[in-house]
Amino acid sequence: MKVRTLNFSTSTLGFLVTAIILLSACNPQTKKEDEPAMMDKEVKEVDAPEGIISLDVAKGLCENYERRRIPGIKKFEAANTDSEESFIPTQYVTFDLKTIRQYLDYVEQEAKRANVEPDSLRIYLGNYGKEGRDPNRNTVFILPTAEIGKEYGGFYIDGTEAKLIRNHWPRGENGGQEGEPKSKASFIPNFNPLHLQPNGSLILNWGGSGPPPHTDF
Repeated sequence: MKVRTLNFSTSTLGFLVTAIILLSACNPQTKKEDEPAMMDKEVKEVDAPEGIISLDVAKGLCENYERRRIPGIKKFEAANTDSEESFIPTQYVTFDLKTIRQYLDYVEQEAKRANVEPDSLRIYLGNYGKEGRDPNRNTVFILPTAEIGKEYGGFYIDGTEAKLIRNHWPRGENGGQEGEPKSKASFIPNFNPLHLQPNGSLILNWGGSGPPPHTDF
């Protein structure tokens, strides 16, 4: 009986050890096979928009700006400051992709609540002025546009209603753009992007800015 019990236990133990070894050997293989599948996610193909330009064209645009605008900006700032430091003009404004995606989602969300459909973004050039966030530096701010009633332009949300920004001020303070046709671009003078922030503004600003890093152009 003792011999039979010993043989049975040995066989059972051998079976268990073999099973554990086989399972241990199989598990890493399963992981290695699964890892590429997890990383190799299907990417939706998107056609390039018509506005994509080549590297050479982009370099030319940058060089034109440096040649045709930078000297004038430096001369102007030098004549209007007591600082001995040389003024370095802004040549780009950057927003991280996460912020841009969140911004687009936010604009669509607020527009939907106001029953309006934004169809484009206007990128306005601006300047912070002497007392601004980044004194005397140029900047950009982004404004969504839509057709509201029979008019078209940049808009903000007043409660649950979408309204054209140019109608927020008296006619004499909005550049005379009231009733502007859709085909024309409006201009908003002396615009402070913070003014509308608590009042339904959808304007994005405060990107990082500076001269182009040497790794670009």
